[in-house]
Amino acid sequence: MKRLVSGEQTEGSFCLFENRSDGQTKTPIHVHALDDETIYVVEGQLTAVVDGEARTLSPGESIFLKRGIPHQLMNHGNQRARYILIGTPSVFERFLAAAGHELRKGEVIGPPTPADIERLEAAAPRFGITLLRDWPARE
Repeated sequence: MKRLVSGEQTEGSFCLFENRSDGQTKTPIHVHALDDETIYVVEGQLTAVVDGEARTLSPGESIFLKRGIPHQLMNHGNQRARYILIGTPSVFERFLAAAGHELRKGEVIGPPTPADIERLEAAAPRFGITLLRDWPARE
């Protein structure tokens, strides 16, 4: 993810990122307790699964992901998808700093390594994020 606006610049109100997926990617199913996310698709298609319901987003479409609701983002295809993520407030930015790492010059993005997954799982609870193995049963 590329940070476009930091929480420091907005006094913690929000953070703004651009993300790119070259295909065959998905986030873990997860729930945010402390922040909301808004996704705006710039290029390609992205599937947002919110509380078990899938919605395909095309360029120019957006979705609001309210805190407390399980969700997952996926790019099932082999085409690039590019989207903007707004985190309100800017909790997600701090999570990314703890859970991720900055790409080194010439480093290529690949599938997550065991160390990447371990870092993600360790950081998530500190920022109010619960990672789920499966979708919760619907009432």
